[in-house]
This record gives sequence, structure tokens and C-alpha cells, in this order.
Amino acid sequence: MEKEQDKNLIDDSLVDQEPEDSEFNSLFVEHEGDIEETLFEYCFRHNIPYSSDIAKTLAQSQKYVDSTNRSQIYIDTINNNPNYKDLTFFSQLKKENFEKVYKEELNLKGLNEEDRKNRMAVIDILSYDPFKDEDPADKPQLYRDLAGMLTENMRKDVAKAKAALAIVRNYNNLEKYQKKMNELTKAGDIGEEVQKQLDSLMKISKTIQDSINVTAEKNNFTVKGIGSNGRGMLSDVMNQIEEKGVDLGITNFYDIATSKSIEDVANISWKAMLNQVSLSKTDYADILSDQATLVKEAQEKAREATEALRLAKEKITKQELLEELERDYRNKGISEEDIKEFISREIHMYTLEK
Repeated sequence: MEKEQDKNLIDDSLVDQEPEDSEFNSLFVEHEGDIEETLFEYCFRHNIPYSSDIAKTLAQSQKYVDSTNRSQIYIDTINNNPNYKDLTFFSQLKKENFEKVYKEELNLKGLNEEDRKNRMAVIDILSYDPFKDEDPADKPQLYRDLAGMLTENMRKDVAKAKAALAIVRNYNNLEKYQKKMNELTKAGDIGEEVQKQLDSLMKISKTIQDSINVTAEKNNFTVKGIGSNGRGMLSDVMNQIEEKGVDLGITNFYDIATSKSIEDVANISWKAMLNQVSLSKTDYADILSDQATLVKEAQEKAREATEALRLAKEKITKQELLEELERDYRNKGISEEDIKEFISREIHMYTLEK
């Protein structure tokens, strides 16, 4: 039905007109035959409303591609569509969206794939980009350092998240001062003036380092060993897994029960128990043996049913969590492109785990 509607977007009678269109043809060559890109720039130049749907439909029409009046066909098609009445190219633009997209492109400039992953990890926890206005040369290291410090617990712990941010920025400044000191010492002879600069830089560096140490220790970033609360031990990790509902971290009793070695041990155990009854010459012993077999079969079927239910619940839970995560990202104002990449990364990680 939709394809039928797309066809109706274009009046075939318009394609038969043959005026010369040198400007459109020039743009068509510049964009290497990309109709949609050509139409977009043409609309921008002449303040004509742009429709990606119409442009895409025209691009798929060979009759349109071969025509010599492609700009006029697009204009007439737009004018015949009531949805674009009284619109212009610039009236379709929202200043805030334009600035947001432009700034987003600037923020990503100079970042490689690993840097972008670190940036997304930071935005995921903080719900904003803390380094969008930083020097582009500093951004890769800043994203990398902060991504390594942030944890899931910091989503709600604003004070600790801010402390991590302060530490990362201080380390970045500290490295700059140390670099400056290295440059001064490489010059060779250190005169009185240079020595004064070095002393000043060393004093500033010490102040920054002291600030880092105090902030780190105050917010428990400095690890001096496992305390009496047992943080970091196996039992603590298992408790956190259970609290967060990470099913893959829970002991899989089905795998244990269906293990070949466990099955052999169970068979020996059943046989030993039956031998201890010592009623093999009576009907009672036969009945007990049959009942034991029935109980064992029932237990195996119960385990299989429980496992099937667990897998079904896991699949449903994962889907619900992904949908909830997507809604959460959207509420935080994260762009659709970043949301798509976040979700695809989560699905990829889950697939690898399986």
C-alpha cells in the first residue's frame, strides 16, 4: 500500500517536460550522480521545501533520472502536495536542532572509534558530555580516563561522579605542566630565569597532585586493599550480581544437574540406596525400585521444564531491559544515532555472552 502511495507522489506527465536545467545538472555532477544530495542542495539554494520521501522516490525512478528537467519536476511535485503548502527550506529548519547537530559533529571531530566508545560510555553514566567545550587535542585522553573511572553506581552518586570528573581534569592539567617542565629542561643550560619557571611549575604541579590525592582518597578511588566490609570479594560480587538481576552470574543448577559426571554420581547414589534396603526378594523391593525410577524421571523433567522457563524469562527480561534502556536514553536527550549505537552494542555484547 505504501509503495502505491509513493508512486502517486509523482505525476508522470511532469516527467515528459523537457526544459534545460544546467544548474541542476552541474550539482548532479558535483554530487557524483546522487539525486537526493543534489535535490537537497538545490532546495537550499532556492529556499524550496525539501522532502526526503519525494527525493527518494524520484531517485528510484529511472524515467526521472534520465529526464532533463529534474528540478522542475521536483518543484511541481512539491507544489502538488498539500503537506508542503506555504513551507520553505528555511522554515523547515529549527535553529536549536541545527546548532545541536553542528556542535555534535564538532565534538566527534578528531575522535577515533575507541575514543567515541569512551565518549558514549561517559554520556551513558552522566547523561551529558562534560568535555564538549574542551580542547579537541585533550578530548581523547579525557574520555579515556573518565570512562575508566565511572561505574554503574555513579549514575545516582552525583558527588562521586563529580569527583571523578575533577580528578580527570586535574590529571590533564598536571600532564601539561609536566610537559612544559620537560621542554624547559631539554633546553640545556638552566639559567636563573628558567629555574624560577621550573620552581613555579613544580609548585603548581605539587598542588594539583595533592588535590588529586585528597579527592581520590576522600571518594574511595584510592584502593589500599579490601576492607572489613568485604568489598571486592567473591561473596560481594555475587551479591551485586543478584541485586542487579544479572542472570548470567547466577549459578546454573540445570547445567550442574545434567552434567555427565554428576549423572554418574547420582546413579551410583541411587544404586547404593536401593542396595541398603535389602528387600530384593519381596514385592516391596520391586515397588520401591519402580518408584525410585519414577521419581528420578520426574526430577529430570522438572529440571528441563525449569530450564525452559528460565530461558524464556531471560529472553523476555532482556527485551524489556533494552526497551527500558532505549526510553531512558531518549528521556535524557541523547541523539537517536547514539541511542541506536548504544542499543546495538548491548545486543552485540549479549550475543557474545550467549
